Amino acid sequence: MRKLLRTFIRWVLRDEDSDRPKLASATSFDQDAQAKFRLGVVHAMNGRLLEVSTYKHNPHGPDWTTELFIVPEDQTLAQSITTILTLKSVK
Repeated sequence: MRKLLRTFIRWVLRDEDSDRPKLASATSFDQDAQAKFRLGVVHAMNGRLLEVSTYKHNPHGPDWTTELFIVPEDQTLAQSITTILTLKSVK
């Protein structure tokens, strides 16, 4: 059984010039892999809220700041998200 497993692992990890993707690993501690901005939709009784969280580096632990925006009834969700992303890019 071990020989079959080793043969399979060698077959998967073989180094050929093919279009097949190579196996790689990634850690969750990569600086670029962490989210800096989160967007969520909260369904309320009379409409929707957009929950926007932004990340600020803190050596003592993660520091997320959350803001809530009301989506007006006459505005689509896409228009509201576009407006909020524009406001966040200006800051």
